[in-house]
Amino acid sequence: MENFAELYADLEVVNQIGKTTDGWNRLAFTPEERAAVDYFLNCSREIGLKTRVDALGNAYARWEGENPNSPVVLCGSHLDTVINGGPLDGVLGVFAALEAVRIFKKSGKLPFYPIEIVAFACEESSRFGVATIGSKVIAGLIDKEKLSQLKDRDGVSFEQAIQRWGYTYGNLSELVRTDLRAYLEMHIEQGPTLEVTGDELGIVTAIAAPTRFKIVVKGVAAHSGATAMSYRRDALAGAAEFILTAEKWGKKEEPAGTVVTVGVCDVLPGSMNVVPGEVRLQLDIRSIDSDSKKRVVHALQAALKEICQARKLEVESTSLGDDEPVFMSEELNKLIQEICAKESIKYREMPSGAGHDAMNLKMICPAALIFVPSQDGISHNPKEYTSPQDISAGVRVLYQALVQLTQKELQAET
Repeated sequence: MENFAELYADLEVVNQIGKTTDGWNRLAFTPEERAAVDYFLNCSREIGLKTRVDALGNAYARWEGENPNSPVVLCGSHLDTVINGGPLDGVLGVFAALEAVRIFKKSGKLPFYPIEIVAFACEESSRFGVATIGSKVIAGLIDKEKLSQLKDRDGVSFEQAIQRWGYTYGNLSELVRTDLRAYLEMHIEQGPTLEVTGDELGIVTAIAAPTRFKIVVKGVAAHSGATAMSYRRDALAGAAEFILTAEKWGKKEEPAGTVVTVGVCDVLPGSMNVVPGEVRLQLDIRSIDSDSKKRVVHALQAALKEICQARKLEVESTSLGDDEPVFMSEELNKLIQEICAKESIKYREMPSGAGHDAMNLKMICPAALIFVPSQDGISHNPKEYTSPQDISAGVRVLYQALVQLTQKELQAET
């Protein structure tokens, strides 16, 4: 098997893009993220793949195979990052897929079914507050009205952001893929399980999709020295009480695998000598147990109303998405297990607490998600690291899966 020198060379080059002293910044539809997409497309053309970018910015590289009109085996991930993110989240999945195709081509074999590698647009929610937008679009899971409402922190709309690069999505139904045979995604785990258990690879059984809200708590901005405590309508104090309530419910539902996070808290006007008049929160609730997630949502909605009434605050709550947990293809997972056994790779079946593009692709074709270990469970952080040995195991499995899925005689799940 290869030593994957080209893969590491690609990672080295692409991770010069958006690199800062605080981490990697390639937010969706920024010059840095689009530069990474261009690099991926150039690398793909160098090995003879046909490339294209759709009207939403999803980037594809295609190997036609023996039967170009047959259903496609799709694999990949994303190239955008969170703010001050790490060097592997998403990017490893894209270039591992490219490396697997390189190995396939060097073998002299020709796939019966076409293979496409994808770099999905706007997977991270860091810019527009909604995750996996590119894959949602090709799976028909988001509409134009929803996209038209999205804005980033600077007030730039989603439509303005993509038009900067010449993209215009028009009729979203034209972007929905109906030609997919299977989807494979390799990703870093983003948690500590595989490192703790000593497994080389995780085979994901289910993805805990998020339910998310944007919450605005409004009080009255007032002079901090001249306003007595009993007269205050402090938006931050109310928001803080709600945040602690959210944490309490996350711990209460932990046995169900549920997690609750308030990851954004913008305080206005943001001055030391002014009682906060407005606080903007973003709430993320995740679980593979739908009932548990619903309990948390209902409890927090009631708690937020009660807190604001007691403190004489106003509140606005807007849904940013309400996805259901998604279960991966049992047939594809069985195939991956057989490959691991053949390659002597130690694996474990496990859920994913983080959302991934695979959860959307499962709505339109069989989908599988494989994890490689994350050192110390660190992700969304510049200290992200996965050892070359673990990356090697993931690429070997991805390559073998592509070979088997593109054989004429193998029938994928329908």
